[in-house]
Amino acid sequence: MKTNRNIKPFHNGKDRRTGRPTGPRRTTKRPVTPINVEAEAVRLAWVAAKLKERTIMAERRDAGVCCPTEVAKKATNQRLLKLLHATVCDRVWNDLLGRWEGVLPRRFVREHAVHMPHFRDFARENGYRSR
Repeated sequence: MKTNRNIKPFHNGKDRRTGRPTGPRRTTKRPVTPINVEAEAVRLAWVAAKLKERTIMAERRDAGVCCPTEVAKKATNQRLLKLLHATVCDRVWNDLLGRWEGVLPRRFVREHAVHMPHFRDFARENGYRSR
């Protein structure tokens, strides 16, 4: 039988020719060791910064009310509506009202998620709807 020497004899923990498992030596995962110590330090600093940012965002989300007064809510709603008018939105035909309605873009909803509980109703009154 002619063999092709360019193909690895083992793949996915099995011998290519026989299909039998090769054993634990070839399939076990070894602990990861960094090749470049400086690059690993940069990666760990990046991971630490991301974890810190994630905890800060979670604290902000759990802080509660985004706009303390009604005046602040109205001002925020007007500001967000102005931003929404400046963005390009998908439009959907509303059969009940007989008009086109803009759909809130997901990115906009994600960026201003803190204000969405009070802004969605305001946007609905002004001809926008959520998905």
